[in-house]
Amino acid sequence: MNSQKSIKLSFSSAFQIKYCLVILVVFFCANFLLYLLVNKALGGSYLENLQTLYFLDQNLPLYLSLIAFLQIFFIVSLTLIITLLVSHQIAGPIFRYEEVLGQIAAGQFPEQIVTRATDQLKPMVDSLNDLTTFSRRVYGNAQALSENIETSSAADFEALRQQILKVRESMGAFYSEGGNQ
Repeated sequence: MNSQKSIKLSFSSAFQIKYCLVILVVFFCANFLLYLLVNKALGGSYLENLQTLYFLDQNLPLYLSLIAFLQIFFIVSLTLIITLLVSHQIAGPIFRYEEVLGQIAAGQFPEQIVTRATDQLKPMVDSLNDLTTFSRRVYGNAQALSENIETSSAADFEALRQQILKVRESMGAFYSEGGNQ
């Protein structure tokens, strides 16, 4: 059994770092916007200062609500974009895996499955490639044995025995671990 993890730690860490950076960028942008909205200088006469404070008092809840909405909107939007990009790297191999399993179930043994360099779950796809190679070899040997049995006469027992040994050999560890029951 392949002991590699399907999703690499570096991929998972990179995703978490990207997500945190998105949150930080949105947070700083929202706070800068809030600063620009409420940056009213105090100075001059008492009446002007009172009007500035009244303006802030009246508009601060609106500004805070607007900033919260913008933060939520941008964080959700960027999260969806990052998630779509990341899920593409995970879902692609799974769809190919499913397609190959369907072909194997139909009795076809495809060649090697090729994955993109950025795809995750490579160990799973590599294991499936090993399975299809093994299955193709066993199926080919069993089919040759079947054809030989159909065309052989009773005197060809030694040739049949050799071919049966060849099929067992191609089954390798599966046969020696109890698969011959």
